[in-house]
Amino acid sequence: MTPILSPEAIEALKWIDQFGDSRPVPAAFDDVVYALLNEGLIYQAAAGRVDLTADGRSVLSNEYD
Repeated sequence: MTPILSPEAIEALKWIDQFGDSRPVPAAFDDVVYALLNEGLIYQAAAGRVDLTADGRSVLSNEYD
């Protein structure tokens, strides 16, 4: 089952997909990062940096279908 995500969460996933753990997550996404971590859609790659899990990539690809 695909989780229902807010527009902010989708934007955060798109940003993470584009930049991955190469850049720190912008402060604008602080509120949704915790929720995405709890949902298992992203993982902590390093301090202040996250990347998509396979589930996160799947959810994001479903948003584009």
